Amino acid sequence: MKTDNISRFGATDAWMLLAVLIWALNFSFIKIALREISPNGFNGPRLALAALLLLVVLWRKEGKISLDGADLRKVIILGLIGNTAYQLLFINGFSLTTASTTSLIMTMTPIFIALMSAVFIRERIHWVGWLGIAISFFGLYLIIFSQSGFLSLAGQSLKGNLMILLGNLFWAAYTVFSKPLLEKISPLKLTSLTLGIGALCYLPFAAKEIIEQPWHSVSSKGWGSFFYSSILAIAVSYVIWYSSVRRVGNTKTGIFNNITPALTVFFAYLFLHERVSVQEVAGAVVILFGFYLTRSGDRWFERKRRLI
Repeated sequence: MKTDNISRFGATDAWMLLAVLIWALNFSFIKIALREISPNGFNGPRLALAALLLLVVLWRKEGKISLDGADLRKVIILGLIGNTAYQLLFINGFSLTTASTTSLIMTMTPIFIALMSAVFIRERIHWVGWLGIAISFFGLYLIIFSQSGFLSLAGQSLKGNLMILLGNLFWAAYTVFSKPLLEKISPLKLTSLTLGIGALCYLPFAAKEIIEQPWHSVSSKGWGSFFYSSILAIAVSYVIWYSSVRRVGNTKTGIFNNITPALTVFFAYLFLHERVSVQEVAGAVVILFGFYLTRSGDRWFERKRRLI
């Protein structure tokens, strides 16, 4: 299917805004659940439930679940990258830092997507875009080291921040390398199969915590957060994400991640009473400016040059 390059606001944008809202709330709901459930004890069943739901929907809607050998190998690798590795880094990093800081670090996702697209699938980046990438990395530094101010792994928050950052790299790779497969198979099938494989490979890492978790003591608030995060934040939102990637491409989908942090910070303040530092806000602004240069700086530069 050809990429839709129409610039006006449409149905794809509306669905992505819904996904952004779901994800922004999800940060707070995960924090609420982690008050009662261990990180991997929460995440293992969450991934398994979301995968099961999606596989049932896939079977009822498309019938055929199997793939040919070459595509299956690619799907297995994507599942390991985008679900097993990413989710292990995300949930364990998230448990060590705040919801607000996590969301601000994730403003780097579009930068990573653009960078990987340039390196691996030869998408051209103007020199102004490379400048934007460099500027974004400075903004990332301001956020990650906002507490310590220097490179040290002594603090738990800093460890969590770096794990979230590494997880972001895996998510960016997941997004970029899924694009060719989305030309051949549906977003629902790719999402369902990669999540199913990723969840299956995740469970051995979570088995001990799942067994030791006192499930009978989990409150209704904890269970509500668990089901919200499983069904809406993964099962529903992943399909929306992949549908957008197939329709409008990697970069135009990735840009929606820039909306999530502001909403996440608002909800984290509302539900968790979290606050962000001036340095973190400055870092997010720098990253967004860097992304603007990466995405549109070449056109701005060319217009200015023609006026001279």
